[in-house]
Amino acid sequence: MKIVFVQLPVQDPSWESARANIPLAAGYLAAYAEKQGLITREEWQMLPREVADYGSDTAVAEAIARAEPDLVCFSLYLWNLERSAHIARHVALLSHRTRLVAGGPEVVSGMPIFDDRGRGAYPFHVLVEGEGERAFAALLDDLRHGKPLSRRYAATSPLELHELPNPYLAGTLNFEADRPVHLETMRGCPAKCGYCYYGKNYPEIRRFPRGDAELVIELAGRAGVRELYLMDPSFQATEDLAERLVGFARANVAGLSLHAELRLESVTEELGRLYAAAGLVSAEVGLQSTNPKALAAVGRGWDRKAFERGAEILERNRVVVKTGLILGLPFDGYEETIATFDFLGMQGLGQDAELYPLSLLPGTEVRAKADEWGMTRMDKPPYWVTSTDWISEDDLMDAIGAFEDGFDVEWATPPAPHFREEAGGYRAFVDARRGENLDWMRLNPGKLANSLTLLVDADDPEGVARLSRAARDLRRDNPYALYQIVLLSESRVPSEKLALRLTEAFANPEHYYDLSRSFSLDPQPNYQTRLFFATRNPSLAFRAMAEAQDLETCLIVGRSGFNADRLAEQLPFVIFDREALPFDRLYELLTIYAEFRHMLVEAPEELFR
Repeated sequence: MKIVFVQLPVQDPSWESARANIPLAAGYLAAYAEKQGLITREEWQMLPREVADYGSDTAVAEAIARAEPDLVCFSLYLWNLERSAHIARHVALLSHRTRLVAGGPEVVSGMPIFDDRGRGAYPFHVLVEGEGERAFAALLDDLRHGKPLSRRYAATSPLELHELPNPYLAGTLNFEADRPVHLETMRGCPAKCGYCYYGKNYPEIRRFPRGDAELVIELAGRAGVRELYLMDPSFQATEDLAERLVGFARANVAGLSLHAELRLESVTEELGRLYAAAGLVSAEVGLQSTNPKALAAVGRGWDRKAFERGAEILERNRVVVKTGLILGLPFDGYEETIATFDFLGMQGLGQDAELYPLSLLPGTEVRAKADEWGMTRMDKPPYWVTSTDWISEDDLMDAIGAFEDGFDVEWATPPAPHFREEAGGYRAFVDARRGENLDWMRLNPGKLANSLTLLVDADDPEGVARLSRAARDLRRDNPYALYQIVLLSESRVPSEKLALRLTEAFANPEHYYDLSRSFSLDPQPNYQTRLFFATRNPSLAFRAMAEAQDLETCLIVGRSGFNADRLAEQLPFVIFDREALPFDRLYELLTIYAEFRHMLVEAPEELFR
């Protein structure tokens, strides 16, 4: 038997999100199946990290097919559902005997994924719903005994967690120094929030053996890991919390940075000290809203004084409090939303707050009541609410603007181009000024990365036309690629017509990366295909910033230097050659952009000649 597990990351042009693409669920499935004697270590593999995190759609499909697996098992989440389905369709064409299996939070009865019967939009032959370990074991048992596989597998009872090996301790997941460790200490949540499916999927609280977590922390530290994320939805929900934290502190001799989700109302002075001693550096805390009616509608409570006290205690112990807010809850209008922002501002919690539009997740109570509450929504992930009986789409946008202005943050940070020749062994930058490079891209879709920067001469109409024509093949083979198209000119700002032509040629408006930024106030509405104007001419760059709202402006600085005062005032993207800049000018540039490092892009000066 051959099995390949596939988990695709959250996509972004810089691949920063890929670092957190830890296939924890697959690690548990493999560890449990091995313990039950259903598979051996030689019979399964994770899709290699370089392929999953950096490869284009075609690259991923071809890598899976080359393994000639009997089963390919996809973990489906909001961010990878549609892309995984596309890749699965490609695998089916390349490897006819491979059976396609899907599990994860997107596999919920009643959703479209159950209607395709292995064809159409969602080509999966087998669906694993709910807690996966026992259900997947049943699938493997059927396969071992030559039985026909069922369309759906689901556990009939929850697993006793002492029976489930930790994947890091079992060796189905490895400690990697450049990646965080993801760790569960329990399953289940005391809260039953209407917008969350977790409580329905894990209706009772079960705990893993305490010693497992402590050993994972200790071994991760020895392996050079720097961060560990506790994946429990309410880490504080345990009677022996103080003892657990003492055990964590004892195990965390390497000083790993721990991150957890918890309720501030539970934090006492003693627990604050214990969290800090254990290594907790940040806590995600779900406030969601300060409107009692909104909270009651989704099954949440809130003790304001206890919340304030808990935040103060954690901050005093140097734990960063990241307050979660949900935009578009029932009974929350614009005024109620602003009142929540005001509360955060008074508490000094605004700059680290995380604002999310309400997502009508599969299987949740909020999704079931959406029509009752007059909620319009996206049909595809992230399933965001776009208006309700209490707040219009315009008011949602205005609220995001108020959040940005009030806390001096960017809700959706604009992506930057990159000029990395390759990422994970895949081509990531293409000088599209040369026609032969475009031909190579069209002929080698499986050698491309999932994020591509294309450099174009904006003053060459035929070159722009060639790129537009090539887009048809590129989109067909890799529809979920991200594109950063850099238009280079020293004489004029690219026309709106040219920008529109390239955007329409490359854009995939239903890409998760685009949809998840739908409420951005950026003048350039596209994120999956992002257009940049690059020039060495400072006057032209600053004029473009005023005139060309459909482009991001990049000023190329090199040996010729730059006007520091003008840069500090206008803050365009800057493309610079670290080797070409004198040290004092480099230091000046880094100082100006100290709070905007994402807007500094390194590239060799010779590239733009």
